[in-house]
Amino acid sequence: MLPRPLNKGRYSLDILGAKTAGFCFGVRRALELVQGALQTTTQHNPKIPLYSLGPLIHNPRVVKELAEKGVKVVSAIDEISAASGKIVIRSHGAGPSIYQTAARRGLEIIDATCPFVKNVQQLGSFLAQEGYQIIIFGEKDHAEVKGVLEAIGVPALVVNNLQDTDLASQITAKVGIISQTTQETSRLSQLVAAIIPYAKELRVFNTICSATSERQRETAELSRRVDLMIVVGGRNSANTSRLVEISRNHGTNTYQVESATEINPDWFHKINSVGITAGASTPDEQIAEIVAKISAL
Repeated sequence: MLPRPLNKGRYSLDILGAKTAGFCFGVRRALELVQGALQTTTQHNPKIPLYSLGPLIHNPRVVKELAEKGVKVVSAIDEISAASGKIVIRSHGAGPSIYQTAARRGLEIIDATCPFVKNVQQLGSFLAQEGYQIIIFGEKDHAEVKGVLEAIGVPALVVNNLQDTDLASQITAKVGIISQTTQETSRLSQLVAAIIPYAKELRVFNTICSATSERQRETAELSRRVDLMIVVGGRNSANTSRLVEISRNHGTNTYQVESATEINPDWFHKINSVGITAGASTPDEQIAEIVAKISAL
């Protein structure tokens, strides 16, 4: 998929934007669910609190805007002292204990778990039932992986960096692999190749989100065509960090920014073309602000 020119013919600096930049389906769905809950609460019972179990998405500005509208972020249900209220399970998902605790506390659950994440949880449970040793390709401290681990209900090996993992001594003969939805397909392939010599039976589910894969492919292509790459997104966003890594791996000078105020004019000295992409938690208006700031230079 080719990038789209954002200012071709108007400025001396060509600005090319990735077509897949910005909100993914799961993030957009989560925001729509929360906006709907806010509207319903305001109309019928404004005193009922609305909580988000962790930041709804990895975008500080969006989270701040939601907080101003009444969404309170908590890191655990135990932080909620109210006898009633609504709690949002964010797009990253959560384990069964969260749902059980919320129900026991009388909290109404708004489940904004991305369907792709739900699929990872279900496939992990299936592999566990079939007796496979489960390997999760992902980051063990990421909210999505934590939820998947609890949903599986059996010990699993989480692998992110092959260099830091002694596969030979940890895997069994019957192995099942699933992946965090925001990982990179090429790195998943490397993990599969590394396990094949040790496993007698290997079952792999490529659970990387299709939108994520397309965004990564487009970032790789765009980074090869421009002198400089700008990646827009929260620094706590795993998928945004992956885009930065992919762009830099192609030898392209790359900067990650969360807002237009971070744009440094010095970056564009002797630069003829710049590519812009964004993580799955980045709204269109933030991307537009970045484009406007660069164009104004």
